[in-house]
Amino acid sequence: MTVSYLLHDPASLLPHTTIPTLLFLPIPLSSSLGHPSNPPRIRALVLDKDNMLCPPKTALLHPAYIAKLEKIKSSAEFSDNPNSVLIVSNTAGSSSSTAHEEEAQALEQELGIPVLRQKEGRKKPLCGAEVLAFFKENGVTDDPTEIAVVGDRLATDMLLAREMGSWSVWTKQGWRNPEMPGRDYRGFLSRMEERVERVLRGGLLKKAPMPKGYATLRKVG
Repeated sequence: MTVSYLLHDPASLLPHTTIPTLLFLPIPLSSSLGHPSNPPRIRALVLDKDNMLCPPKTALLHPAYIAKLEKIKSSAEFSDNPNSVLIVSNTAGSSSSTAHEEEAQALEQELGIPVLRQKEGRKKPLCGAEVLAFFKENGVTDDPTEIAVVGDRLATDMLLAREMGSWSVWTKQGWRNPEMPGRDYRGFLSRMEERVERVLRGGLLKKAPMPKGYATLRKVG
């Protein structure tokens, strides 16, 4: 899927907005998305785990990230419904393995944030239908343009947002320890994606396409 988009619709891999790490996520989030004269209403948030919420391949939570999550959960955009924020990981909750399930349960218990249980063969960016169903069934929203996806990978997180018709926020540096911000935890693919993004931005593709529903609303309005 990623290769197909890169060849035929490369702008779809670009994020709508970029921040260094989750610690820099704007609150309210809607202020950094869409057109300044018509900011979207954001009611639901999808968070990646590996190298965004936690160091890669761990479920370790730094106090600064826990504090940031509490601010997000208590903000006006997400405080109305405890299911407004959802962790979607390609490790925790992504399979029926004991390790992945235990990791999902540990995150839920410590953070009070649900973790999506993905179907076999439906990992990011293929789990968009399950994400939309979760928010709809839990009374958060049934409008994809009211959802934002935050993650460190263009090929999974940003493409998931594109497939759902939602907003994308790229944490370009991945996960960083506030006490040692110079240490880079990104793997080879993440580093390569930074180069791809730079090449795309340097060409004719300056911006990611707006979610289709948002574009329609702007025309009507």
